Amino acid sequence: MRRSSDTRSAVIVAALGAGVIIAQQVAAKVTRDALFLPNFPIGNLPTMKIWAALFSLAVLWPAARMMRTWGPARVVPVAFWASGLLHLCEWGLCAYSRRAAAVALYLHFAGFGAVLVSGFWSMVNERFDPHTAKKRMARIAGSATLGALVGGLTAAVLTEPLQMLPLLAAMHLFCAWLLHGLTPSPSRVAPAMEADRDRAGPDLSLLAKLPYLRQLALLVLLGAASANLVEYIFSDRVKQSYPVEADMQFFFAVFYTATNLISLLLQTIVTRRLLEKAGLGITAGAFPAALSAGSLGMLFWPGLAGASAARGAGLATQNSLFRSAYEPLYTPVPAAEKRSVKQIIDVGFERLGDIAGNTVCKSLLMLPAGMAGSALMAVAAITGALGAWVAVRLDRGYVSALERSLLDRSVELEAEDIGDQTTRATLTRITAVMPIGPRLSAEGGEAACPQPDPAPQPIDDLRSADPVRVRRALGRGVLEPERVPELVQLLAWDEVARDVMRALGHSGPGISGQLIDAMLDSSVTFAIRRRIPAILAAYPSPRTVTGLFAGLRDRRFEVRFRCGRALLKVIGGNPELRPPHEGVLEAVGRELDLGKHLWETHRLLDGCEEDELVGPRANRGLDHVFTLLALILPEEPLRIAFRALHTSDEVLRGTALEYLEGAVPQSLRDRLWPCLDEDRPAKRTSRSHEEILQSLLASHESIQLKLREREPRD
Repeated sequence: MRRSSDTRSAVIVAALGAGVIIAQQVAAKVTRDALFLPNFPIGNLPTMKIWAALFSLAVLWPAARMMRTWGPARVVPVAFWASGLLHLCEWGLCAYSRRAAAVALYLHFAGFGAVLVSGFWSMVNERFDPHTAKKRMARIAGSATLGALVGGLTAAVLTEPLQMLPLLAAMHLFCAWLLHGLTPSPSRVAPAMEADRDRAGPDLSLLAKLPYLRQLALLVLLGAASANLVEYIFSDRVKQSYPVEADMQFFFAVFYTATNLISLLLQTIVTRRLLEKAGLGITAGAFPAALSAGSLGMLFWPGLAGASAARGAGLATQNSLFRSAYEPLYTPVPAAEKRSVKQIIDVGFERLGDIAGNTVCKSLLMLPAGMAGSALMAVAAITGALGAWVAVRLDRGYVSALERSLLDRSVELEAEDIGDQTTRATLTRITAVMPIGPRLSAEGGEAACPQPDPAPQPIDDLRSADPVRVRRALGRGVLEPERVPELVQLLAWDEVARDVMRALGHSGPGISGQLIDAMLDSSVTFAIRRRIPAILAAYPSPRTVTGLFAGLRDRRFEVRFRCGRALLKVIGGNPELRPPHEGVLEAVGRELDLGKHLWETHRLLDGCEEDELVGPRANRGLDHVFTLLALILPEEPLRIAFRALHTSDEVLRGTALEYLEGAVPQSLRDRLWPCLDEDRPAKRTSRSHEEILQSLLASHESIQLKLREREPRD
């Protein structure tokens, strides 16, 4: 109970911290621009951005070393204290010299901004275990989005930098105090610290070795360069339209607030669909493509409105589509390499892009006034187009890198946690075909094929890499019980898996204990564990039911799904083995708590026998729930109701819902209905449950006809 309370408190702290930090970032950006542009010629902006980028690079390396040496939990709160005190110094400097304060704030924001945000998310990752992080991250990220809106609105209300700077300082000092509540437990920090103890800092050599990481770095650099060119044109138009400092700050505040609102809408409506349909490369390429399109648009729409549209499109797609695709692009990179190189790419190459973009900008400004603007727009369009091209080509490198990482076990993925089409397709293909076990050594490389003896023994055949010899050994009859572990390992080899399952299914109930142990051991390869329930179904016994029932708690959906199918098969011929009613209700409740949005991601890598009428239309999550319900409710009416729910006939659906209304316990019914796309349970009628059941059974033929009518359209 204490642990649960601590976790809830930490989630609240993380959500509040995310909101305040992002609010401060947006408000600081508005204040920085509103303080710098009215006090300097617009031609000084590229120079200032170059110096700011160089300063950021100078800060990045020692910050990365301190993070690795002492950990984010020690470094980040201290950095927030220091940043807050710097804002107070800038406040005092602003009263004396606004030009000096503008330069100081520009350097401060460049040097501390990205490091503080990155450090905060590192603290979140270290504070929560992966399961908790997966469940709570949406709430924390939502708070950050809300914070962006609050930051923009605050800057719109307080239009004087002398008012904003002390508020920024207070927000930083508040974060410094608040983040002490995110201190991770020593058990989570120690392994990471021990692994990093001998590393002096970021490892640039990885960029030289790995082409895929170079592609990522090039994408970040090109995107930053194009964004800086667009930002210069945008800032120039704002300076011309709003020469007064207060008016300029108000405009920037409204602009950034509107941009963050559009980002939120894109994140909510577009991002997931685009990831699922188009994959990572195209989704990440939306950011540079938007910059390119916006730059071309400015050639025909050169005023403030066109510049605002181009700049806003870049920011909105960067904060939503690009960010959601960019982070998963690091999936193939092993954790140790990721820690060594990610900050270099995220911050270092973005700053190099700032330098490149602003250097080009300064050079083009030497052209005649009539040509400089058009040249800037053209170069921004070309740079953005190159970035989009690199992003689309990333898919190929990503798939190759992910394949290697999956094969050598440096990356482990769950299909139900994947939100993009590229990763899901790669995982499905590799998991289905990779020959684990006999073809891989313990280190993950190819194992040498043993040379057959003149008179090969069955065990030699089993250990060979030749499927013909393996099948020959399996066909010699029942093998000794001590050979079961070797057969279990062969389940991961797709080419012989069915033969192994058949052999294990004829080896007798004495092996069920070994099979259950392997199925419930999360360290055993998923390809093995998902195939064991079908074998256990051949050995009905209380021990088998207990093991399969325990498998309903597995973190992998396919293991749970196949345990449910196996249990239904076992009790079909042995009703006395039916599992406890309360336990089944609890298992159904766990699946319903996942929600329909997660059900839609469930995939079966081995395929499955499908309902002959519903076929591939079936929602696997709903299918699993009905399988579990069939453990305690009559199977035939449930199967008919399941089919009726897949028809478009409202009468048939209504009959099915009416039956479920009376059959499913109230505690589950309230959670089941939203997963059926129903706003509320069916209205109760005067008919008895027996009458409803007879009506449902009588509708069976109508349901079959309706489903067959849908086949050509599907």
